[in-house]
Amino acid sequence: MCWFLGKRAEVLVPAAVLQEMEAETERHAPEETGGVLLGYADRTDATRIQVTNQVGPGPRAIHRRHFFDPDGEWQAREVAAAYAGSGRVSTYLGDWHSHPGGSRRPSGLDRSTARRIALCEQARAPHPVMLILHGEADDWRLAAYRRGRWRLRAGRATVVEGQ
Repeated sequence: MCWFLGKRAEVLVPAAVLQEMEAETERHAPEETGGVLLGYADRTDATRIQVTNQVGPGPRAIHRRHFFDPDGEWQAREVAAAYAGSGRVSTYLGDWHSHPGGSRRPSGLDRSTARRIALCEQARAPHPVMLILHGEADDWRLAAYRRGRWRLRAGRATVVEGQ
């Protein structure tokens, strides 16, 4: 068992990345939207996760009131380009999505998605991060989760400037 799984994760999100996620959320509210998170774990403290950028849902994504289905092929190309552009530093961390007018808590579908990511060898994310942007227009709030060995565990989202 990894030593960090019992500790609460801190997910550092650059203000510019949060602004991109909020703009995407505004475009699709009251329907859900989301995307992919890229970044890395701190080498000295694996509970500190640095988000470097996000990839949106893609042009062929389907947005509905209580779920969205991303354009996976488009996202895969964008993630590969971002990975190469970062010198192979920023890797897939997990996903983010919105709950317009909804709860900060992950739904059953959110929990099963995190489980599928954790079990997918190609994702290379056995402990994926999930960010949920919840609330209303001009008052979006960010909740962070990370999958431990058996379930999603609440973490802390910290917005950082200048990254």
